[in-house]
Amino acid sequence: MALTPEQEWTLVACGMIAHADDVLEVGEWDEIVRLVNARLDDSESEHWLAVLTDRAKLETHFAELPPPAPIFAEQLLHQAWRMALADGHGSDIEAAVHDRIAEKVGIDGDRAQEMRENWNTRAAERAELVVAFAAALANLDGRMDPAEAVQFDALLERQPVSVSRRLQLAELLYSPPPIDELGARVQGLDPADKEAVLYDIAPFVNASHRGDREREVYFELADKAAISREMAEQMLQA
Repeated sequence: MALTPEQEWTLVACGMIAHADDVLEVGEWDEIVRLVNARLDDSESEHWLAVLTDRAKLETHFAELPPPAPIFAEQLLHQAWRMALADGHGSDIEAAVHDRIAEKVGIDGDRAQEMRENWNTRAAERAELVVAFAAALANLDGRMDPAEAVQFDALLERQPVSVSRRLQLAELLYSPPPIDELGARVQGLDPADKEAVLYDIAPFVNASHRGDREREVYFELADKAAISREMAEQMLQA
């Protein structure tokens, strides 16, 4: 299926952020694959993955793209900065690339920096909820699989929070908040953040080998977040 101009811009902008420091981190690669799989059928995925993994091709594509509709500019920049945070933090180099993208879509550098600061705050708040929910899932039946402990550590390492706060959040694995409380907090997020929480938690749900209870809770959370069962299934398979 053909990409819309907005979808094409999203893939290109996110790819450029992922390549900003010359290294595709695990979290960044996972985010690229998720974006491609969410927007393309199999016949197009191979082509776009080839473009997104080749920085020279990506730069050429970026140079040739006409600016998107102005109404889409802020949403595009938000998605691109989420890519910067996929490995736990947004670097100065990634901010500089983000500024290049902002300039091309008609947003000046000061405004782009202001938006990044706001998104960093929101991302840190969402990260705390993701970690808390993962801890609650790990303790759902009073036992913890080794795979869950490893997945929890990996998830925690990727969150955009300070090292000191990360150490504090690690304690949630031994004293998680109630599931119902976390579900209510998810309901208070905006749609983009609700979706991001579900994506971040999905690998943790898949790490469990004890049955379907974790999946049931995951789908209950998706329902509270107004995310369809079909989309939630896709998130688990991404």
